[in-house]
Amino acid sequence: MTGVPFLVMRGVLAGAAAAAAIGCSTAPGTEGELGRPAGASHGVGEGDSAALGAASAALSSDGAVCVTIQRGTLGTVRDATLWQNAPGWNDSASPNLSTGWAAGAGRRRSVVYFGLSPVPVGATVLSASLVFHQTYAVESSAVSVHRVTVPWDERTVTWWSIGDSGFEGESAATLAAEAGVGARATDVSALVQSWALGTARNDGVLLDEERAHTTYLRSSEIGSTQERPRLDVCYVTCSDGVMNGLEVGLDCGGPRCAPCAGPAAATSSAAASSSTGASGAAGDPCADAAALPPDPLPPARLSETGLYADITTRSRAAGTREFRPAYELWSDGAAKRRFVYLPPCSTVDTSDMDHWSLPVGARFWKELRAEGVAVETRFIHRFGPGIDDWLFAAYAWDPARNDAFLVEAGVEDARGTAHDIPRTADCWECHGKLPERVLGFSALQLSHDGPGETMASLSDAGWLTVPMRGGVRPPGDARAAAALGYLHANCGNCHNSTGVATLRTRLLAANTTVESTDTYTTGVGVTPSFWEPGALYRITPGDPESSAVVRRMDHRGSRAQMPPIASDAADAAGLAAVRSWIEGLGPPPEAGSGGGSGGGAAGGASVGVSSTSASSGSGTSGSDGAGSVGSSAGSGSGSIGSGAACAGVPRLKLTQVAAGLATPVFLASPPGDRSRMFVLEKDGVVRLIKDGVLRSTPFLDLRGGTSCPPSPPASANPLVCAPSPTAEGGLLGMAFHPRYAENGRFWLFYTAAPRGNVTIAEFRRSASNPDVADTSAGSVPVRTLLDARHGGWNHAGGTLAFGPDGYLYASVGDAAVTPYSASPAKDLSSPLGKILRIDVDSGLGPPGNLSGPGVNPLVWDYGLRNPWRISFDRGTGDLYIADVGQNAWEELDIEPARAGRRDYGWPAMEGDHCVAAGCSRVGVAPAVEHSHSSGEGGSITGGYVYRGSAIPCLQGRYVYGDYGTHRFWTLRWDGSRVRDHVEITADLESRLPAASFGEDAAGELYVVMLTGEVLRVDPR
Repeated sequence: MTGVPFLVMRGVLAGAAAAAAIGCSTAPGTEGELGRPAGASHGVGEGDSAALGAASAALSSDGAVCVTIQRGTLGTVRDATLWQNAPGWNDSASPNLSTGWAAGAGRRRSVVYFGLSPVPVGATVLSASLVFHQTYAVESSAVSVHRVTVPWDERTVTWWSIGDSGFEGESAATLAAEAGVGARATDVSALVQSWALGTARNDGVLLDEERAHTTYLRSSEIGSTQERPRLDVCYVTCSDGVMNGLEVGLDCGGPRCAPCAGPAAATSSAAASSSTGASGAAGDPCADAAALPPDPLPPARLSETGLYADITTRSRAAGTREFRPAYELWSDGAAKRRFVYLPPCSTVDTSDMDHWSLPVGARFWKELRAEGVAVETRFIHRFGPGIDDWLFAAYAWDPARNDAFLVEAGVEDARGTAHDIPRTADCWECHGKLPERVLGFSALQLSHDGPGETMASLSDAGWLTVPMRGGVRPPGDARAAAALGYLHANCGNCHNSTGVATLRTRLLAANTTVESTDTYTTGVGVTPSFWEPGALYRITPGDPESSAVVRRMDHRGSRAQMPPIASDAADAAGLAAVRSWIEGLGPPPEAGSGGGSGGGAAGGASVGVSSTSASSGSGTSGSDGAGSVGSSAGSGSGSIGSGAACAGVPRLKLTQVAAGLATPVFLASPPGDRSRMFVLEKDGVVRLIKDGVLRSTPFLDLRGGTSCPPSPPASANPLVCAPSPTAEGGLLGMAFHPRYAENGRFWLFYTAAPRGNVTIAEFRRSASNPDVADTSAGSVPVRTLLDARHGGWNHAGGTLAFGPDGYLYASVGDAAVTPYSASPAKDLSSPLGKILRIDVDSGLGPPGNLSGPGVNPLVWDYGLRNPWRISFDRGTGDLYIADVGQNAWEELDIEPARAGRRDYGWPAMEGDHCVAAGCSRVGVAPAVEHSHSSGEGGSITGGYVYRGSAIPCLQGRYVYGDYGTHRFWTLRWDGSRVRDHVEITADLESRLPAASFGEDAAGELYVVMLTGEVLRVDPR
């Protein structure tokens, strides 16, 4: 199946006892391999250019034991290809492959394709089993397995293109399909041997139930790896003379024989090298005999991961090293041991001591014992260079079988203890927030005196590109170091500058004092982001019991607990360390409020502009002399609806219009429709508020689940996924066609299953019911405009809006790439970190976008970090871009109508400030910035310029807020500068974080709270 990218799934190589002796030949052309048909070619010779080309192509691919092509774009793959002559495709909504009779469909037959790249050309197949997991059968029957003899792919295959002549008349094998459930296997050794030798094309097999009953077999879409179709092959090659699968990192055991000589041996040796990624040169000191293939699916057994040389004796494999972190990660009291394997000749890139880059092939294991019993081992493997090329798996110990076995859905009370084994998705929730992915193996965590590997031992052995024998230690005395180190280890993977959490506990190598740490500046004397009963501040100096951090650490039973998952018991030792530190804290020099209405420290407002409070009665806008509050906008684009006759900012309030929503993140209305508002719930549901009433029936449900890929799907159309409940991905943006009333076209912005790609797709309103979307075949979605690799964790952006030119604009985040200097925001070939501009009719970038060699034609603006919310002024067409900052500054960029093609500076600039010392200023300076140090800035939430009619004196004013500090502001833009920049937090009387603002068809403004409320901005 040419042109299709393959994913690797290593089958369980079975049949080790199939042969008592194997005699490999010592010269080409000699027949001696077991199972080779008489007269068959020995393998691929030097002169067989066509055959060598085919072999090279197969081996240079990622290699697939099973590959799935789903309905949709050719090349959307998972782990096995299948097609069946049924009325509809067998896709992720139906994880069963049906044979037998069905009304209106005739005999159902299914085509299944298994790639053989890990099995070298010319290998001798000792055994091969085709395995399916059966879930249902009317009665006992047999499913014939035929060799397909015509090439096919998703674009061309129809039932008639295969027909009765498209497969062998004689069955290659028969799969016994008895009534009931469980694995069904059949011997297909001869068929697989013909494929390996090249004497028959491998176009897949066809399943055909001989009697017209109905049998259900699991397809590759099932979430459980163990139940997917697979091909188990045990074979021998003359390159090593071992009955094996060494080319894919497995060994069947069995006899050995002398290596072969000649071209065939060279070909097989090259196959082994290509599959493992190791050098094929004899005696190469960097060849990695223990290398696993680039496999995004985990091995079925712990014994196959490389930790043990002999799992029966628990003897560890050569090259594995034990380490321990200086600050333990809490696991409800489980005892832990940790091990690491680094490939030969590799190094850990430690040029950034805060974010190590681990080499491809690195593996980590953590053994856990609960109540004295071995319960699980967790496994992490970096299989490729990409930021998402990491495998996470958990293995449950089974002493009866002397091994541990993969569990993807988790296990409660493992082996009769109180210990729970997490789901794979839960692994990603904790490990997916930072690019290094591994917790506990870092400069700070290895800065101790042993036992195990330390900064000193790794530096001396040459494993670190930048050695640092002395390591990195938390600042302060022993009491402060214990608390800060604990919070760094247990909270800092989520609470850091890459996410939305505004309490940040990750320590940095540059921290030399307690007061310089993020834990101190974002915690001490700062009001909690969410209301905590009995909590005064996040960290209340001298009073741990009124500190939200302590209360959440001590709490269990809801998402408010810390950590929010994988723990049912509070850590008494960790609590004691944090309490002790807080008790000894004195008050901060200037306690910054996270949610009050008071002004911040100097320098915390806009560039050249500072803000005043709407309720203070101040008559000036700040030190720049920009004019009095309530002055006319003067000239330029801001002059429309300026409200010149109004005396200052009108008194405002928030009025609840809906509640009970599940994590709402956006609100919008179709043009001209004053009866309907649509609210997006982050997990993938579009809700309808009609005539002021929240309807119970969703307009559209695209929930996939809180894992990528979703397992199991949460709706009939599981398009949307977020890798965890706390990730920033999900359903984030919506825009209606300017002529929506006529054509019903709308677009959604979401992170899509299975991998969390940033996606912009078109949908349609139902032709028969305007209160629901069209979910008929081919309409979910109608068309995809953007499908960009992202991951769905952080910095997705998420706004869609039609501009005054009729084109669709989209704000896309930079995926939180670290180091920050590597952000794709500056890469003009990437859509990440950009404002995109799209012609929705052609799907292309319209004239006026950035252009040039290698430039992505959709790019309008670049140099953005996470432009979470953008909007157009209905009156002027100016574009307001609220870009969430990193550690120090939040920024608002205001772009004149139709300007575009601008660089907003990231990653060189944060706000109007250099990220690295001594940089040269680049990009367009922001119109407004808010500093974190002042308590004003945390995570900016862009709003709208008010163009409604209910509040005349708000006309032409931009209203926005900050999710992290719960503060709100309004300002005017006169076309060249900000005027009348006023804080309205006290007026609105809200202590809730504004996730988003919204605008209805009449131009009235709304605030959307993650806590489930939609509030309208009204006059007092």
